[in-house]
Amino acid sequence: MPSKAVGLTDAKIRGLNPPSSGQVELLDQLVGGLRVRVGASGGKTFILRKRVGGSVRNVTLGRFSDAFTLADARKKARSLLIDLESGKGLPQPTGSAGGAVGRLTFSVLWGQYLERAVRGKKKSASEIERIGKKFILPRFGDRLADTITRSEVTALVEDITYRDANNPTPRAGLGVHQQLSSFFTWAMPKLEKLPANPCRDAGRPPLPKARDRFLSEAEIRVFWQACDVMGWPFGPGFKLLLLTGQRRGEVFNAARSEFDGDTWVIPAARAKNGKAHIVPLTKAAKALIEGLPVMDDSSKLFPVAGNPDASVNGFSKGHPRLLREMAKILKVDAVDHFILHDLRRTVATGMQRLGVPMPVTEAVLNHISGSRSGIAGVYQRYDYQREKREALESWNGELERIVAG
Repeated sequence: MPSKAVGLTDAKIRGLNPPSSGQVELLDQLVGGLRVRVGASGGKTFILRKRVGGSVRNVTLGRFSDAFTLADARKKARSLLIDLESGKGLPQPTGSAGGAVGRLTFSVLWGQYLERAVRGKKKSASEIERIGKKFILPRFGDRLADTITRSEVTALVEDITYRDANNPTPRAGLGVHQQLSSFFTWAMPKLEKLPANPCRDAGRPPLPKARDRFLSEAEIRVFWQACDVMGWPFGPGFKLLLLTGQRRGEVFNAARSEFDGDTWVIPAARAKNGKAHIVPLTKAAKALIEGLPVMDDSSKLFPVAGNPDASVNGFSKGHPRLLREMAKILKVDAVDHFILHDLRRTVATGMQRLGVPMPVTEAVLNHISGSRSGIAGVYQRYDYQREKREALESWNGELERIVAG
């Protein structure tokens, strides 16, 4: 179907309806050759079309998303056009795997990096893959890896850090910088034309101050009410975070086979520190788990509707909804912001207030630091199972008191 020129905006692209078959292309009026292609599946992809050496070349810039907007596509297209005018040429298609240029595209090398250096060797492999797919590949996927500059890395990190000017996310920006730097360290032997790791002197946000946010008793009470309003899956899932003090991924990715009576065993493969963790289940936690629906005979505690082999995600929508429901209950415009990880600090703070010894609190959270790290951790093998159960029972009793008002 022929392309047509329109005044593109992010809102207009987001609202484009897919064609019944084939694909349509819409030209951008600001950057020559830039267009967005909409397929029958609903996917929206930015491409740059340019005549080079007597033939027309299409370069895929990236898939339209919140992480790769029209402004990002225009910036990338202008950069490629400048490269073309300076004689560098456009990147070769990734399909030309037989050529050296094709093998040096970022997406090809990133795939090799995941297979050879990351997957199977690092417990954080899935997180590295997620960061690449969400943030890095949309920006650099079709570029030649040895043409990516320090300023482009800086721009990407800044764009991620300051996506929301009112709520910067320096940890996200630092995470992307770290993964890009590790990738280029691995790839440097393959990139003869790249003088140095472009991340080495690239800008990065300062480390954020250590968080000290925890929920007050009044906030806990409203939090619980908001979870009741939300319902499955995030309502009971968020409650389980506060009942057990475990990490978000450990709760929402749990399998039913991990639960046996009043004990939950988080396997080493799923625990952040790589050590299997036994979580005693209180009456309240056990009742909540037993009340969760079993969907399509899924083995997951929180399966995706229609996809029983996958665990729910969507926290970027679930968490803001929690904050909105709390604000509605309080009849205010907004509540003091907190993140889900602050629930763990709330549990730890509550246990300390109840007189639970720090080593026991750390054992409940499976947090290896302080009294459980270094030489003490080597010789101190006691697992505090009895004390952990008593601490969680005490904390859950406190929660019951707080929620009841």
